[in-house]
Amino acid sequence: MNYYQFADDFLFSHNQHPDQISIDEITRLMLTDMENGLNGQKSSLMMIPTYLTASTNFHSDESVIVIDAGGTNLRIAALDFSEGKPKILKYEKKKMLGTDETLSWRQFISQLTDLLIPYLTFSKKIGFCFSFPAEILPNKDGKVLSFCKEVNITDCKNKILGEEIRRELTSRHLSDDIQIVVLNDTVATLLGGTNTESDQHFDGHIGLILGTGTNTAYVEKRDNIKKLSFCATETMIINMESGMFDKVPQGDFDKIVDCYSNNPHDHKFEKMISGVYLGNVIAQTIKQADIVGLFSEKNKIRLLPDFSMVEVDSFLRHPFGNNLLSEVCQNLQDKELLFYFIDKAIERSSKLVCANLAADILQMNGGKKRCMPTQIVIEGSTYHKCYSYKEKIGYYMHNYINNQLQRYYFFDSGEDVNLIGSGKAALINL
Repeated sequence: MNYYQFADDFLFSHNQHPDQISIDEITRLMLTDMENGLNGQKSSLMMIPTYLTASTNFHSDESVIVIDAGGTNLRIAALDFSEGKPKILKYEKKKMLGTDETLSWRQFISQLTDLLIPYLTFSKKIGFCFSFPAEILPNKDGKVLSFCKEVNITDCKNKILGEEIRRELTSRHLSDDIQIVVLNDTVATLLGGTNTESDQHFDGHIGLILGTGTNTAYVEKRDNIKKLSFCATETMIINMESGMFDKVPQGDFDKIVDCYSNNPHDHKFEKMISGVYLGNVIAQTIKQADIVGLFSEKNKIRLLPDFSMVEVDSFLRHPFGNNLLSEVCQNLQDKELLFYFIDKAIERSSKLVCANLAADILQMNGGKKRCMPTQIVIEGSTYHKCYSYKEKIGYYMHNYINNQLQRYYFFDSGEDVNLIGSGKAALINL
């Protein structure tokens, strides 16, 4: 039995085969949506102005406070940049406020201020990485739209973060002369990779999150942001909200996962490439393949629950190990076919990630010289930890962006990128 051919035919019949994804076509469709979003026209991409620049010139002799509020953890740190590389002077990490119990907005601000006060001896400048929906204001403060990711804070809508913290400090008879820059984790990732080393020159900067979810930020020219009536700087970082891109050709199993998600018909792109959804797409694929008889009769694939990319990675690294996916296979052929389906799903997603990054590079007109590539800072467990994902993205990036587009890029990452980027945001933009 040529099960490779049967598997390919099955994927083609459900529009799930990587060969049905044209990187060039997706790139061009994304470029059109990017332009529409920048012009204030109808677009699936929000193209949110951040009012922040990615300059490498900042007051490195100053310390800065960083708050990193995410779906799982809340981190606060004081950073010193005087020796070129950031040094952590004080650091604290705890569970995100509102995860163990529901808090009112006033309780949230009060508890956050309790944690912040011991750090105010280091600096009056704060970079606040706020990984929840927020509208960034021209003064670089942030208007909260909502909390999500199992963080429960009530009465939060339209509250202004910096203003609220200053008001809380005033109510305690403490100095409120702090300055706050609010940004999201993708923008912090981009900024965390920029540096002041004179022997490195980049033609454009991109930040990509590819973990549980996905998003992209890049540096845009002022003249291209036509929906803004005024922009004081020549360039500005744009938060694309790229997971919302909806011009992707969904396959049958993408549509099933989308339909049964908490937000049907929303974030279609994210549901095809990110960790929280891609495992479910693979689960739907192999269950349907089992129904039509591609796996052996005595396998237990039909009994599988939905699973994450953690289980996928465990199987790919140890197909004969003690893990969820290995144990449902009846024989060697089942394992080989399962590996093949997973491999094709990751390959398909890798082509979409490549298209996302290619669109950013072309929109910036970046990476035109080999010696001045576009810097791409990537964070996220799906990219860094999932077996073969990183390598497949690199393969398609090389073939399409290097060979076909004649553009050049440099992948970057590092420790505590969000903390460093948030600190730079405050030092550069205040």
